[in-house]
Amino acid sequence: MGAIPVTLLYGGLLTVLVVLLGSWVSILRLVGGPSARIGKPNPEALVFPVRAHGNAAEWVPLGVLALLLLELARGPSFWLHFCGGSLVVLRLIHAGYALNRGRPFIVAAVVAVLHYCLLAGMGLWAVYLHFA
Repeated sequence: MGAIPVTLLYGGLLTVLVVLLGSWVSILRLVGGPSARIGKPNPEALVFPVRAHGNAAEWVPLGVLALLLLELARGPSFWLHFCGGSLVVLRLIHAGYALNRGRPFIVAAVVAVLHYCLLAGMGLWAVYLHFA
C-alpha cells in the first residue's frame, strides 16, 4: 500500500464520481440534440446535472487536497477516514439530489452546510497541526 492510503481510497472514489457526473452531462447533451449543445442555454433537463457536476468539480479537489495534507501531516487514521468518508457521502447525497431534480431543497441546504463545516474543520485541523 502507498504512503497515502486514505487519500488514495477517497480521492479515487471522488474522482470516479466526478467522471460519472461529467459523463452523465455529456450523454444528456448527446441525446438532447442541438438544443443541448455547449454554448446554448441549458434546457431544463440539463440544469441540475450540470450543477451537480460543476459543484463536484469545484469542491472535490479542495476536499481531496485537504485530506492529502492531513494525511501527510500524519493525522489519526480514524479521523482521516471520517473526513474522507464524509466527503464521499455528502457528494453522493448531492448527486442524488440532482437526480431528483432539486427536490427537496432542504437536502441541498443541509448538505451544503455540512460540506462547508467539514472542509472548514479540515482546514482548521491542518492549521492546528502546523502549530502543534
